[in-house]
Amino acid sequence: MLDLDGPVAADRVFAGHVSYLRDPSGALGLDQALALPFTPVEGQSADFGYTRDALWLRIALQNSTDVQADWRLHLRENFFPDFDIWLLRQDQPPVLLEHHNRTTPFAARQVSYPEVVVPFHLAPGDSGTLILRYTSGGSSELSFALHTEQSFEHLAARKTAKNFIYYGMMLFLVISAALACAITRRGIFAAYSGYALSGLLFLMHADGNAFQYLWPEFPVFNAYASVLVGAGIIVFGANFARQFLQTAVHHPIIDKVLLALMALTLGLVASTAVIDAQPVKKALVLLALLSTLLFTLAGLVAARSRFSEVRFYILAWGGAVLSSAIMTGRHWLGLEISEEVQFDSMRVVLLADAAFMGLAILDRFNQMKRARQQALESSFSETRRNLDLSRRLADLEERYALAVALAQSSQRRIADTVHDLRGPLGALRLNVQRLLHGRGGGSVREDFDGTFDYLEGLVSTELARFSELDAPDPPQPDDPGTTEPYSADLVLGAVAEMFGAAARAKRLDLRHVRCSAQVDLPPLAFMRIAGNLVSNAIKYTPGGKVLVGVRRRAGRLWLEVHDTGPGLSPTDFAGLLAPLARLDQPGAEGAGLGLAIVHDLVRQHGLDLRLLSGRRSGCSIAVAISPRRPPGTKMG
Repeated sequence: MLDLDGPVAADRVFAGHVSYLRDPSGALGLDQALALPFTPVEGQSADFGYTRDALWLRIALQNSTDVQADWRLHLRENFFPDFDIWLLRQDQPPVLLEHHNRTTPFAARQVSYPEVVVPFHLAPGDSGTLILRYTSGGSSELSFALHTEQSFEHLAARKTAKNFIYYGMMLFLVISAALACAITRRGIFAAYSGYALSGLLFLMHADGNAFQYLWPEFPVFNAYASVLVGAGIIVFGANFARQFLQTAVHHPIIDKVLLALMALTLGLVASTAVIDAQPVKKALVLLALLSTLLFTLAGLVAARSRFSEVRFYILAWGGAVLSSAIMTGRHWLGLEISEEVQFDSMRVVLLADAAFMGLAILDRFNQMKRARQQALESSFSETRRNLDLSRRLADLEERYALAVALAQSSQRRIADTVHDLRGPLGALRLNVQRLLHGRGGGSVREDFDGTFDYLEGLVSTELARFSELDAPDPPQPDDPGTTEPYSADLVLGAVAEMFGAAARAKRLDLRHVRCSAQVDLPPLAFMRIAGNLVSNAIKYTPGGKVLVGVRRRAGRLWLEVHDTGPGLSPTDFAGLLAPLARLDQPGAEGAGLGLAIVHDLVRQHGLDLRLLSGRRSGCSIAVAISPRRPPGTKMG
C-alpha cells in the first residue's frame, strides 16, 4: 500500500505499489477483473508495448496526512481511446471517477489540463484502491504521479510556462522562416518552415496542448494526429536536407534516397486507410531515427567538400539523432527511460535543432553573400583588365587600320600613276617607232615634247605625294586662287597629240575641237582627266572616231569626250567608277582604272562627272568645270 504523506512522484508510485492485468478480449467488467489475479509492475512505468489489449492497473493508497483530503492523479498521457478509473473503499460501492471514450471531447474532463488529471477525495487516515482501465492507440506505456491540490497547481503553472516558452521560440522560428520565404521567394525557407512547424505540432500533441487548444472537439483526429505530425517531421526534414544540401546537383544518389524516404513515409501514412494506425506509429518511430541518421550522413558527405556551408546543419541533425535514439530505445528496445526525460529531451533537441538549422541557413546565405562579393570584386578586376585589353586592342586595330589605309592609299596612287603613265608611254612608243622608220618630222618631235612634259610633271607630282606617308587621305582641291587661268585648248591639244599615234594604230579618227575657254584647274589634273577619258574612248572604240572638246552649257564649261564605240548604260557607267572595274568586251585591255581615276579627280576638285544621254550609238562623257571667272570669249 502506498502511503500518501504528500505529493508522490512516479518513481515512488511504481516502486512495488502498482499491479496490472491484461485483458486481450477487452470485455472484462470491473467485478470480473477484480476477481482475477493482478501482477506487480516492474520498472518505473507500466509498459506493455504496442498492444490492443485492455490494460488494468491497481494501486492501494493510505492517506497518512492530518488535513489533506483532495488529491489529483496525474497521468502522463494526453488522450486514451478508452479510459475508466474507479475509487474503491472498503464496504462501499465503487465510485467511477472518470470515463473517456473515442468521442469524448476535451471539455468533458473534470480538470482542464492538457494531460489526463483525475481528482478524487480520500480523507485523512482513510485508505482506498484506485482501479484504472485503459486502451492505447499507440504505445501502452503509462506513468503517473499523485499530487495534492496545491502541489498540482504549482506543477501545472510551472509546466505550462515551460511549454509555452518552447512553443513561443519554435513559433518565432516558424514565422521568421515564413516571412523570409515570402520576401526572398526561396524554397529553402519554406522547407525549413514546414519542418519547424511539424516539430512544434509534435511537441504540442505530445504535451496535450494540441487537443486542448487546436482541435478540442475532435478526439478521433487527436488519436491519429501523431501519425501526421510524425510523418511531417520526416518528410519536411528530408525536403529541407535536399534544399539545403542541394543534393539534386551535388549528390544525386543521396537525393534519390531522400526522395525514396519521403515516398515511403507518405506510403505509411496512406496505409492507415486500410490497416490499424498503431503499428504505423511504431514504424514511424524507427523511421524517424533512420531518417535523422540519413540527414546527418548526407551532411557529412557534403562536408567533405563544403564543410563551411554545412557545419551548423550537421550540429542540428546530430542532436536530432540523439533524441530519436532515445525514443527508439524506449519504444523498440524497452529501455527504462522516463517519459519526463524523453519529452524534455525532445523539447530541447527540437528547439536546438530548429535553431541550428536557422543558423545554418543564415550562415550559408552569409557565405553566399561573401562569395558573391568576392566574385563581384573579381569580376570588377577582370572587367578592368578586359577594358584595358580592349583599349589596347582598339588602339592596335586603329594603328592597323591606319597602316592598311596608308598601304591602300599608296597602292591606289601607284596604280593610278601607272595607269596614267601607260597611255602616254604607249603614245611615246608609237612616235618613236614612226621616227625610227622615217615617218613624220617636226610634228612627231612636238608629240615627244608634249608627252615628255606630261610624264615628267606626273612623275614629279606623284613622287612628292608618295613621300607624304603620314597623310593617307587624298589631297584637297587646290585653292582656285593659286592657279593662273590658262587656255583649255593647250591642254586638249597636247592630249590629242599624245594619243594621236594610238588612235591611228586602231585606224580611229581622233579629233580635237579647238576653243578659247580659260580654266583655272591645275593643269596636270586637267590633263589627267582629259587623258584618261580619251584613252578609255580609244581603248573601247573598235572603229570610227573620238572627239574631245570644251563646251559652254548653263553657265558652266564642260569637257566632253565622244566616241562611236558600243556605248555605256547608266548601270555600267556607275560600275566603272569603282577601281579595277572593266567592261567585258573583246580586245579591251588595261587595269580598269581610267574612269575611277577621273572620278577621284573630279571629287577632289569639286567637279561634276556625267554620262550624257540621248545618243543612238557611242558614248559621251562630260566633266563640268567651274572656272574662277566667266570666260570672255566664245569657244570655237
